[in-house]
Amino acid sequence: MTYSEILHRLTESGTLTAAEAESIAAYERQRPFSLFVELRTALYLGVTLLSTGLGLLIYENLDTLGHQVVVAIIAVLMAGCFAYVWRHRQPYSNTLVQNHTLFDFVLLLGCLLFLTLEGYLQFAYQAFGTRYGLATAIPAFVFLPLAYRFDHRGVLAMGLTALASWVGLTIAPLDVLTSDQFRQTPLVDIAIGFGVVVMGAALALENRGIKRHFTATYLTLAGNLSLAAALVGWFGERAPYLYLIILALLCAGFVWYARREQSFFFLLMALVYGYIGVTYLFFKILPDELLGVLGLYYFVFTCAGIVVVLFRYKWILRKV
Repeated sequence: MTYSEILHRLTESGTLTAAEAESIAAYERQRPFSLFVELRTALYLGVTLLSTGLGLLIYENLDTLGHQVVVAIIAVLMAGCFAYVWRHRQPYSNTLVQNHTLFDFVLLLGCLLFLTLEGYLQFAYQAFGTRYGLATAIPAFVFLPLAYRFDHRGVLAMGLTALASWVGLTIAPLDVLTSDQFRQTPLVDIAIGFGVVVMGAALALENRGIKRHFTATYLTLAGNLSLAAALVGWFGERAPYLYLIILALLCAGFVWYARREQSFFFLLMALVYGYIGVTYLFFKILPDELLGVLGLYYFVFTCAGIVVVLFRYKWILRKV
């Protein structure tokens, strides 16, 4: 229903006078249209394309420039970005800091250039050798403090991704990454444990009032990681029902958090992963002779149930 239809109904019911309705309609026609989301998306895309273009330009002219020149160019650009960020920084606060839009993108570009420089040093000089864990640990321990100091959720996500990579490479053997036996390796347990620890740390920081607006980023990344790992364990052959219990507990936890924060996104996460787990359980225990008939009815009724849940999600999220 458009605002014109709403004003018409309110006028007919006597709630608004004709003059009041015309005044509201004039305001709606003349008010500025916000392009914040569109411009911010365009700027993020621009930063990504710029960093990609610089990488391609360097790659195409590598023989002409030489390794030392390439390293110097990347280092100077990165230092310039961080110098700009430091010069225009605002005082630290545990609450949300409203940085200038350009500030956020310069910080993001500086972090991308940092990754580019690190990768190029490994490519050209084998700076880290086979110590791939060190190569992932450095960005993690650089980006996480930067995210908190300058209040940047994009850099926080980059730091958490690097931290997850470092934990996996440190605990699991490196040959696991090149094998096809992922479901039989400790990586599933590592992913679940890492996700649970990170989510616990996020909730603890939230309770202490430290960057509460970061909690959603923590839970999105760590939650998807742990839920996906629990599904992989449930699909495997090593204690599958234990992973099913873990999956159920994680989904229940996200439903609880979704109700607490009135968040449809986290409710949807629990619903999607929970549905996949329950569907696998249904077909796992269903006798083969009943698979064709009951399987069809299962999808009909469960899809209908999901539609009902999606339409009634506000009732589910309402606080007791």
